[in-house]
Amino acid sequence: MKALSLLVLVSFLITAAAECPFSHGNDGGNGGANAPPKEASPPKHDSSPDYSPPASGTPPAAPGASPALAPAASPALAPELAPAPASSVNKTNNGTLSPDYYANICPNLENLVQGAVRGMMASSLIAAAATLRLFFHDCFITGCDASLLIQNPNNDDEQHSSENMFLRADGYKTIAAAKAAVDADPQCANKVSCADIMALAARDAVSLSGGPTWKVELGRYDALGARASDVDLPLTTEDVPALMKRFSAHGLTVDDLVALSGGHTLGATSCVFVNSRIYPTADAFLDPGFSSQLQGICPSNLDPNTFVFFDQSVASFDNNYFLMVQQRKGVLFSDSALYFDSSSKSIVDKFAADQNAFFTQFISSMVTLGRLGLKTAANGEIRTSCTKPN
Repeated sequence: MKALSLLVLVSFLITAAAECPFSHGNDGGNGGANAPPKEASPPKHDSSPDYSPPASGTPPAAPGASPALAPAASPALAPELAPAPASSVNKTNNGTLSPDYYANICPNLENLVQGAVRGMMASSLIAAAATLRLFFHDCFITGCDASLLIQNPNNDDEQHSSENMFLRADGYKTIAAAKAAVDADPQCANKVSCADIMALAARDAVSLSGGPTWKVELGRYDALGARASDVDLPLTTEDVPALMKRFSAHGLTVDDLVALSGGHTLGATSCVFVNSRIYPTADAFLDPGFSSQLQGICPSNLDPNTFVFFDQSVASFDNNYFLMVQQRKGVLFSDSALYFDSSSKSIVDKFAADQNAFFTQFISSMVTLGRLGLKTAANGEIRTSCTKPN
């Protein structure tokens, strides 16, 4: 079978990933009682988390690679699985968010953004994954303030940091298309923050890929600037305790870590973030057969332009990622680590067995992520161009 059937963040956060949206273990190590030994872990490096395939289109297939799992039927488009938001108006530390914030300012906002996202997804296999990654990478640094979109003249911005260098152009293009669509409506022009457009686009990227939908809380202001030195994202080489140290600093739980990691169900990652797991020998977290498959895709003489899908339903938002993790077929070390830590293993099992449970937690985690570091009129603005301060 083709590698397209073979094997996508966060992020994030987290990541946010995704990328490593798109990771606290209670044992203080790389996992629970059944975890492989610590020395099985790949060496740590300073690379960015995972990212989507190249903007030019479908990642190159690996000849002869067999599927890690039987292809799953794609879920119906944009199912209406969405619990009611925690509250219609959310008082945060920095302001007030509401799904109805633009009701009288830009009443057609959601349709405008969704139309732009749908258009980009029709022309790019990776637009959804890339757009979701941007949201995690933005929120996890200085908060959900669209600082990631700013391009400083000397390139000392978040976008040009080493951790964000592999974010794909398709995500930025999606946000630019949504911004243009919003500003083309005279009632909306220059009245909607880039941060809110990013939040809506991330939701639409998920729902239009067959995942859940939800009411997005709105009312964010945009950052006044961006610095590369602010970027400190979760790494693909970190175990659950290390990831949770980062997540808990933002008020996020282990449930959030696992659910947001499930954003890896969309897209792929470069061999840059895989080779340390399989060369010179495969680490003990990987299924031996899967290690061989990865070696067949990623050459030992590293090719950063070769990619591995996170699961076999690369363009569908579903729970297949957790089935892969269960079977020791997590592509990234941070994926595998979720199943070898006592604090996260049961959550992986729950999400693998019940897709609705994953969707419900993912919604909750995305809403929580979307409340991080909110700016107000006192320390933010509505940028007329997403790429530079007013």
